[in-house]
Amino acid sequence: MAALTGGRGVFILRSDFLCTFKQNTTMATIIKDLPELVEHNIISPQTAADIEKYYATKAQPQNNSMLTIFGALGGILAGLGIILIFAHNWDAFSKTVKTGLAVLPLFMAQVLAGYSIFKNKSSVWKETSATLMFFAVGASISLVAQIYNISGDFPAFLMTWILLCLPLVYLLKSNAAAILLLVFSTWYSVAGGYFITDQPYMYLLFIAALLPFYSEHLKVNANSNMAFILNWLLPLSAIIALGAFINGNDSFMLAIYMAFFGLLYAIGAAPYFANLKRRTGYLALGESGIIIVLLIFSNRPMWTEVAGVAANTSYIVFWIALLLLTAVIMLRYKNATFNAGITAAIFCFPILYFIAKTSVPIATILTNLLVLAISVITIRNGIKRLNFRTLNFGLVVVAALTTFRFFDTNISFAIRGSLFLIVGIGFFVTNLIVVKRKKDTPNNFTHEN
Repeated sequence: MAALTGGRGVFILRSDFLCTFKQNTTMATIIKDLPELVEHNIISPQTAADIEKYYATKAQPQNNSMLTIFGALGGILAGLGIILIFAHNWDAFSKTVKTGLAVLPLFMAQVLAGYSIFKNKSSVWKETSATLMFFAVGASISLVAQIYNISGDFPAFLMTWILLCLPLVYLLKSNAAAILLLVFSTWYSVAGGYFITDQPYMYLLFIAALLPFYSEHLKVNANSNMAFILNWLLPLSAIIALGAFINGNDSFMLAIYMAFFGLLYAIGAAPYFANLKRRTGYLALGESGIIIVLLIFSNRPMWTEVAGVAANTSYIVFWIALLLLTAVIMLRYKNATFNAGITAAIFCFPILYFIAKTSVPIATILTNLLVLAISVITIRNGIKRLNFRTLNFGLVVVAALTTFRFFDTNISFAIRGSLFLIVGIGFFVTNLIVVKRKKDTPNNFTHEN
């Protein structure tokens, strides 16, 4: 029996080897024949390049992504190690030696990057050299500025650093560089807009420069890990940076955020992103942001503040522009399954805003009813589609609304306790209903927007 099992294992291994060998041989033959096919006008040069690129991607080992990640981490640690070694005896060096040491990591990183480009090395080489180059640029700028006492504010330092490193994304096709630049661009917007109160317009340029790289990932493989990361980082970065441009009137800033979250939701719920294998940040952050803003405005003091403050005209124009853009996207994809409650919240909020100018209590009551309606619609959709995430999101909204009202109403503790009891029973019963229905329809396909 053991011999048979061993023989079967050898047979399976040989079969796998032969299958892989045949695939590699076929791939090599196709690539070898491409010049001949182009020469006889059977396929175009662009098609040949696309085929070669496809097979090159397919031929990469499965652990290549892990090697790339650890290569980038190795680049970060090596860069930090070099800086610490120099810093240990920094005061003992002359100004000339300090300058040489300051630019040495940059020179070494450039050599490594050039070697990776001209020798067309693997992505591990390129990611490592791009990461080293990124931190070498920042270290060299800061060290040279310190050596020669060059003054400047922190946002200007970040802006120079980002501008010098932007080409790395395209020269080395580096995912690590793109992520670092996106993170540092967000940092730049925070440093300039939140702490110095200077609107960081260069942030828009940085994001625009990264969009072709992002678009290429969406075209090649929208379900790849890098596309997934960018689908979360980009909207998160935009949410953080938006506050830097509208810093000032807090109550109206929330109104603008409401419209912006609506735009993100419309983008995420559109068919292209909604049909991806994994949920995007556009949808999750947009939907969650809308609920959070509504919950904040479900408290009467927020509407009281809005009623007593005049909004900036330019902010109102920006607010209207965001709402119009959201409406255009939703009309363009009117067959998409937009949540009716979320959609109503996006376009009803401006009405609530102007109602609050005349009657704060009415605006507060309507906001609470709107949040309740969103939760009911979401729970109904979750049960209908047998989707636990949608169902429990709606239940969490009900629980959050109940918790908010627990602290700012004068009802008795018995009624408050009863409300929490009802919500708790609702969690159990509705999830039980979905579990039973899923058992009855095991092949039912559920999709959530």
